[in-house]
Amino acid sequence: MSFNYIFLFFTSIFFSFGQVQSFIPDSLSNLKYREDQFYIGTNYVLIKGENPLIQQNDFSSQIHFGFLRDLPLNKEGSWSIAMGLGYAYTQFQSNLDLKTGSISSGSFNSAKYGSLSLPFEIRWRSSTSTSFSFWRVYLGTQFHYNFIPENSRALKKLTPRSSINLGYNTWNFSIGYDLSPRFVDSKNNESTQFKLFTIGLIFYFF
Repeated sequence: MSFNYIFLFFTSIFFSFGQVQSFIPDSLSNLKYREDQFYIGTNYVLIKGENPLIQQNDFSSQIHFGFLRDLPLNKEGSWSIAMGLGYAYTQFQSNLDLKTGSISSGSFNSAKYGSLSLPFEIRWRSSTSTSFSFWRVYLGTQFHYNFIPENSRALKKLTPRSSINLGYNTWNFSIGYDLSPRFVDSKNNESTQFKLFTIGLIFYFF
């Protein structure tokens, strides 16, 4: 089954539960409460490289989900930090040889791999302990351990990324960008190094 259909299935479930209006605070204290500790999202993936010969083909996508422990920094709960654990699945096609790090001539190669992610966020939101429709701006960094298959061994297994997630209530935009190039360093791929830029939607609940 296509991962795009899998995402639509999970989104339909979580959307019905996410951001439910409630008047029961989600912690033992009315002054310090926790928000948005589970997430699921989908992204469109863009390849960004300095070499103009690098080309992207077909629809490239990513789905990701996980848990973040929200730790309020003030009594109102408007500022917090969060850290947790997640999983992502990424697929993209390009004319890059994923075994050597060079540009392929006349052919496109597909990269498909899962990643274990360790996210960290600095969070601002306009919520209160009795209102769950609010603005949010979350700045984050994630460290991804990528389970790279043998046919893509030129790709790095460990990649740091930055992100910003912002929006209101259920609908939130997510933008991410690699902090380092994707290929394993070697003389063969210095001119073909690239980074991944992602843009999409993220849904928070509970």
